[in-house]
Amino acid sequence: MSLDYTLLDVFTDVPFGGNPLAVFLDGRDIADALMQRLTRELNLSETTFVLPPTVEGATHQVRIFTPGAEVPFAGHPTVGTAVILAMREQPDADEVEFVFQEKVGLVPVRVVRDGHAWRAELTTAQVPARRAAPDVAVLADALCLAPEDIELDGAAPAVWSCGLPFTFVRVTSREALGRCALRTEAWLRHPHAQVAPMLYPYTLDTGNPAVQVRSRMFAPDIGVPEDPATGSAASALAGALHAAAAHADGTRTVVIHQGVEMGRPSELQLTTTVAAGVITQVRVGGSAVRMGEGRFSEVVHG
Repeated sequence: MSLDYTLLDVFTDVPFGGNPLAVFLDGRDIADALMQRLTRELNLSETTFVLPPTVEGATHQVRIFTPGAEVPFAGHPTVGTAVILAMREQPDADEVEFVFQEKVGLVPVRVVRDGHAWRAELTTAQVPARRAAPDVAVLADALCLAPEDIELDGAAPAVWSCGLPFTFVRVTSREALGRCALRTEAWLRHPHAQVAPMLYPYTLDTGNPAVQVRSRMFAPDIGVPEDPATGSAASALAGALHAAAAHADGTRTVVIHQGVEMGRPSELQLTTTVAAGVITQVRVGGSAVRMGEGRFSEVVHG
């Protein structure tokens, strides 16, 4: 039996931008260990496997792997998988809704088609939760920055999670963001890296009035030295942004650019709903482009 997959670029509306993704639309006969081996062979940030749901309320079960590990939740795999399922299952529909069973819980996803363009928006299964982060000196050293490159007033580094924890570090400028270079071995030896090893430096200095945040993301512990677009981090960023400057009750959308330094520019839209001063809902959306198809031959079973 051969194993077929589809390739997409996610969080972009043009080919060769955004974050590449491989989707195996039929993962029923693929063992867990083989899922990991296939993901490592493809060597993309993430690969997904679609299976029948096993819980009430879900339309599909989606398992998400990086080259180093299975993860409970991720944004660009959720968005890209929803887009390709809509293309295959309801190609003539202008709007399709799914509920994915992921390790983190149920993740609703809405897909919209506008002519030949496809876009999806997920709603996180969890709202952002906060944990403590290491001190500025540790993070500056890990990112090859000076301590003064890191913002403190109202925006001190912290860990936030919507099911996958990230250490958020707000830096002072685009120039500082561009200088970030992770000292991988030193960082992964630090005790905090056992709690939230994925580092997400970001800045509000975007140089573009239509873009509110510019970011990068490093996750060497799961086989991703740097990620072009990270929806799970964008969703958790809602907590960091709200903690730094709480906005009024209602709904607010910010545009995030990531992957610029990698030559794979990505655009993510983060929408946060606040009621009584508390975040009640987080949504992350973006476009996806189908890039091609692939097949692993039956030798993978040997």
